[in-house]
Amino acid sequence: MEKVIDSVKKYKKYVILGPIFKVIEVIFELLTPFLMKYMIDTGYKQAVENNNFYHIIVPGVIVILFCLLGFASTIVCQYFSSVATSGFSTDLRERIYKKILKLSNLDIDYFNKGNLNNLVIDDVEKVQRVLAFTIRLVIRAPFLVLGSLICAFIIDIKAGIIFLCIIPIIILIYFLIIKLTNKRYLKMSKINDSVALKTNDAINGIRVIKGFNKTKKEIGDYKELTSNYYKESKGTAVVNALINPITVLIINIALLLIICFAFIPVYNGATPTLLKGDIVALISYLSQILLALIVLCRLVESFTKGFASNKRINNFLNYEISIKDKGKHSVFEDDTEYLFEINDVNLSYNNENYAVSDINIKIKKGETIGIIGGTGSGKSSIVKLLSRFVDPTTGEVLYKGVNLKDIPLKTLKEKISLVNQRASLFNGTIKDNLIMGNPNATDEEIITGLKEAHAYEFVSKYKDFIDHPIVESGKNLSGGQRQRLSIARSLIKHSELLILDDSTSALDYLTDKQVRKNIQNHKDLTTLIISQRASTLNGCSKIFVMDQGKIVDSGTMEELLNRCPLFKEIYELQMRTK
Repeated sequence: MEKVIDSVKKYKKYVILGPIFKVIEVIFELLTPFLMKYMIDTGYKQAVENNNFYHIIVPGVIVILFCLLGFASTIVCQYFSSVATSGFSTDLRERIYKKILKLSNLDIDYFNKGNLNNLVIDDVEKVQRVLAFTIRLVIRAPFLVLGSLICAFIIDIKAGIIFLCIIPIIILIYFLIIKLTNKRYLKMSKINDSVALKTNDAINGIRVIKGFNKTKKEIGDYKELTSNYYKESKGTAVVNALINPITVLIINIALLLIICFAFIPVYNGATPTLLKGDIVALISYLSQILLALIVLCRLVESFTKGFASNKRINNFLNYEISIKDKGKHSVFEDDTEYLFEINDVNLSYNNENYAVSDINIKIKKGETIGIIGGTGSGKSSIVKLLSRFVDPTTGEVLYKGVNLKDIPLKTLKEKISLVNQRASLFNGTIKDNLIMGNPNATDEEIITGLKEAHAYEFVSKYKDFIDHPIVESGKNLSGGQRQRLSIARSLIKHSELLILDDSTSALDYLTDKQVRKNIQNHKDLTTLIISQRASTLNGCSKIFVMDQGKIVDSGTMEELLNRCPLFKEIYELQMRTK
């Protein structure tokens, strides 16, 4: 079972050494009030009565030395803390990101993008803060409280008893606050995920929102989410706000009791049980306890948030991915009849209704296969099955006679190039994007791919050519340009199967035809074209017509025009509106 704490193991040396130096600092802090007590009770008396400043100067120098040594210990602790927390957060983010890239489409839908973004950024930051506090403060605060308690008993037993009484009371208050706020923080994290997702959707769909005049509604929906977050965070803040005043109140009561016990004998005409130095030392220890407990109250809030984030990250790290990469079959026979087969496949996304059913498709090497159908007919599900983004509910998908489940995902992905309708480009240069599938591609291969995808005409106009920058999601390019670059990227990869999932929808009919013709010149390349355009499937050796998740007919374009009413209707409607 994976855990967040596993990322600490590489830095355990720093995690151990940091608190040790913090304890050294605390020891110097605890010794200082004793020296101050000595300077007041003995040094001051010697200076006044005998003009002897030795008992003030020497302890004063030692106090300064303690301060310097304590400062040095703090610096060392801070260094160890910085190294450990920075390395920890880097390692943890890499683990989460690696797991994200292994998720299937269904897994991503389960978590949603807002949740995943918050895991990598917000939740890791909260857990990192917990580790930093653990190294720098978790040991310091209890050690300071315990040390001050022991020192109070050394100075005066009654004062020590008062100290001993107030500490459990404050700890009990903290425990109750943790219990009250822990569930609220989990709820706040879920609302925060929804806010992030809503923000992301609004940014991506801003044109649609404005085009349909839904700005007011979106603002209202967003306000409802943020109002819920405000209510939860306000309730948590109110509870946490009680910590400081309650702590200060209890400490002040303890201080008042100590002074009272010290001067009661004076009221009865006797000598006070505590000297001036004792009072100063006890006040100093009370102040140290107060500061330590205030730090603890801040730790309570941070740790509560951190534990909630820790739970979320652990749940994610131990989430069972739906597509398991356990295949070991990586050597295949080249003389098999079919490159890919889909045999008697049924697929359900929700374990209820089938998205596709009774699917049988066989693809020979070098063939160009087409799939056509209306929206929701199941075309994209075929792509997901062949690319193993999903596994069939029943039936099997084969590559050269081997079940895809028995093939390592890395090996399978090398065999397939996929171009989606919504082309995905990344920050970097055109070249960075083109060589994603083939890092060893030469400039000549890149130029050939650009020409075949009809992308060379606009890329060649850039002064920096293939080193021209691409911004986030390729927003500095048109839809057609993004699609052509995506096609070029897939051609440069030199895979066995090229899947074009409605990937020429943004191209005009002439460019679409020319791109398909160039692809067909690759005799060893097997092509699967998913399209809503009947004309795009012209030249396919076989076309499958889908409707409501089933294959209703298959054959050449001529055969389907003669016998398939659905295909004929699609074809004639498009020809009339062309």
